[in-house]
Amino acid sequence: MKLNDIRPTIETSGDLEEQLFSIQDTGMIFDILRNKMYSNPILAICREITCNARDAHREVGIATVPIHIYLPNNIEQYYKVKDFGPGISPDRMSNIFIKYTASTKRNDNMQTGGFGLGAKTPFSYSDSFSIVTNFDGIQYNYSCNIDETKVGKLMLMSQSPTTEKNGTEIKIPVKAKNYSEFATWTEQACRHWDVKPIIKGGTITWQENKKILEGNKWAITASQDWQRHARMIIDGIEYPLELDSLKKYADAKLIDAAKGHFIMYFGVGELSLSASRENIYLDERTQNIIRARLDGILKEIKKTVTDKIDTMANLWDANIYYRKELKSAFNNLTFLGVLSWNGIALGDSHIQTGCPTFHFSKGKYSRKFGTDPNKLTRSNNAYLSFDQSSALYINDLTLKEPTPRHVKKAFEDDPTLLSVQIVCPNDKITLASLEKSISLDKMAPKLLSSITKASARSYTPATSRLLIFKFDNNANAFRQVSYASIEEDTNKKVLCSLVKENSYSSHTRQVYLKNKKCLNLSAIKTLIGKFPGYSFYGADEDAPKTRLDEDFSDFEDIEVFIKDNVLNNKNINYVQIKFATTNSYHLDERLLKIYNKMQPLITNKNSLYLKRLELHGRIKAINTGDLGLLSIYESVNGNIDEKEIKLFLKAHPEFDIDSINDDYAKLYPLLNHINIYNYSEITAHVAQYVNIIDKV
Repeated sequence: MKLNDIRPTIETSGDLEEQLFSIQDTGMIFDILRNKMYSNPILAICREITCNARDAHREVGIATVPIHIYLPNNIEQYYKVKDFGPGISPDRMSNIFIKYTASTKRNDNMQTGGFGLGAKTPFSYSDSFSIVTNFDGIQYNYSCNIDETKVGKLMLMSQSPTTEKNGTEIKIPVKAKNYSEFATWTEQACRHWDVKPIIKGGTITWQENKKILEGNKWAITASQDWQRHARMIIDGIEYPLELDSLKKYADAKLIDAAKGHFIMYFGVGELSLSASRENIYLDERTQNIIRARLDGILKEIKKTVTDKIDTMANLWDANIYYRKELKSAFNNLTFLGVLSWNGIALGDSHIQTGCPTFHFSKGKYSRKFGTDPNKLTRSNNAYLSFDQSSALYINDLTLKEPTPRHVKKAFEDDPTLLSVQIVCPNDKITLASLEKSISLDKMAPKLLSSITKASARSYTPATSRLLIFKFDNNANAFRQVSYASIEEDTNKKVLCSLVKENSYSSHTRQVYLKNKKCLNLSAIKTLIGKFPGYSFYGADEDAPKTRLDEDFSDFEDIEVFIKDNVLNNKNINYVQIKFATTNSYHLDERLLKIYNKMQPLITNKNSLYLKRLELHGRIKAINTGDLGLLSIYESVNGNIDEKEIKLFLKAHPEFDIDSINDDYAKLYPLLNHINIYNYSEITAHVAQYVNIIDKV
C-alpha cells in the first residue's frame, strides 16, 4: 500500500558540524523487529504470510484464485502457505525479501503491506523456516535461520529445473501445543476475504458475520453476547476501533446506539497502520477520514430510514418497520431524531388502547408435551404490539370475547402469520375515540367479521349456562371452567357425567358410568397421559340432557370414547396386565437393577439365570405400562378372575413365573443363601458361579 511518507524540511546555516545517527548492535535491532513488535506472533504470521500470498496472486492478475494453506497436524508439523504468483527471483530475494523495510508494495494500493516486515514474521515464532519458490523454470529451496549474531541468514539449499508453474510456499515448523492456535488465527486473519483460501491438513469453521443492517462501506452485525465491538476492515483484514480514543476526535453516538458490532470497510492505503499492522495508526489524516466516514454513514442512515418509512402503505407497517428492523439494529434511535409517517410520530413498541385487546399466538407450551405449534393461545391486554408477522383486526361483531375459534381462519389463510391482535371497542372506548387517540384507522385494520361468525355457544345467556367442569391434571380433580376457556381449548373434547363424592369433608366429582360404576380420578389421569390430544369435561349427572345436547353436541361421549379407545383396543391384552399385577411381588427387583451389569458376564446367553431375569423384567414393564387402562377396563367389564389368568398361562407358558422360579432355586442353590442386598458388590463372583453351574 502507498505509505503516507511526510519528510521534514530543516534549514541550517551550513557552518554547523553534522553527524548521522547509526546502529551499534544490529543484532539487537533485528531481535526487536522480530520479537518485540507483535503482541500475538502467531496471528501476525497468519495475517502477514497469507496476505503476501494473496498479493502475489493480485500481482499476476489471478486475484480470484484462492491460495492454499496447510494447517499443522501430528503427521505434518508445519504451517504452510502456498501461492501461484510470480515466484521470487534470486534478485528479488536478495534485495527485497531478506531486507527489513524493503518492499515492492510501497507505491501500490492494490496490495496489502509496504513496511517490508511481514515476510520476516515467522522469526517471531521460530528460529528457522523454509521457502520453496518456482521462478521461470527453476525451483529454489531456501532455509532461513537465526544465527549467533541474531541477524539471521538466508541459505540457498538447492536449485533445480522444474516444470511447475511459478509460485512460492512458506513452511514454518509448529509446536504441537500451538496447532489449534494456527487454525484459530488463520480464521481471524482471512474471515473477511472475498476469496477464501483452500484449507488442507485440518478444518476451519469460518465465522459468519450475520448482518443486521448494512450500507455503503459499513454494516452492523449480530453479537453472540452482550459485548459489542467497533471494527474496521481494511482490505479484508480486521482491526479494532478503540471507542475511548474515537470519542476524542469524532462523534461516537451512532456506534454507541448500535445493538451489534459496528463495522466500517476501507480500502488499501486509506488509513495509516502501525508498523506491526496490528492496529490503526491514529495520525491526524486517519482521524479526519474516520470522522468524515461516520458523518457520512449517519446521513445515509437518516435518509434511508425516512425514505423507507415514506413508502409504507399504512401506519401499522411503518410502526412494524420501526420496531422490527430499526430496533433490531439499534438500542435507541435518538440519534435519528423524531421519525414519523404522514406526520404521525413513530415510537414505542407498544401503544395503549384502553379497551380489551386480545392477542392470539401460535404455539402452546406445556411441561409435559412441550410446544405444540398448531395450538393457539390467547391473552387479554389493553395495548397493541407492533410485531412482525402480526395481523390487526377490529371486533365488529356483537361477540364480547373472541376466542381461538374466531381467528383460526386468519392463521389458515396465511401460514406465515405468527399472531393476531383484535381491538374490541366498547361503550367507554369507542372506535371513533380510538381513531382520534391512536389513529387506529390509519393502521388499516381488518374486520373480525371477515374471517369468522360468532358461535352459538358464545351467545348463550350467562344466567342459563350449565356448570361445566374440566379435569385438571395437576390438581387430579375436576374444576369448574368458563365457556370462554372452553372456546380457547383447541383439543378434542370428551364429555363425562359426574357424580359428587364426599371425601375428607369436601365434595369431589368422579365420572359416573351407565353401569352405575364410577371411574376413579387416577383413571382419567391415565387417559390424559395416553391421549394427550383430548380434554375431559364434565357436567353433573342431573344436568338437563337437552341442554347438554344443545351446547356440547361437538363433544364425544365418555362411554363411546372408552369403548373405542380402551375396551376395543386390540393392541392391549388386559388379562396379561392383570397377570403381571398379581405377580409383581415375585419379582427380583434388586437383581433387575444390576441386569445390565450382569448380562455381559454370563457366558451362556441361553442360561436359565438370564431367562428368569428377562421374564422378571418383562413382567415389570407390563405392570408399569397400561395399568391405568386396566382399571378402566375392569370398571366397565368387571374384574378379571383367576380362571381367565389360568387360561392365559396355558396359552402362554413362557409367562409361568412360579415354574421358572422353582427351576432357578434348584439349579443355583447357593444363590438362595446369598444376601441379595450385597449382590451389586459381588456381581463378578455370582457370574462366575452361574457360568460354572451352566457349564456343568
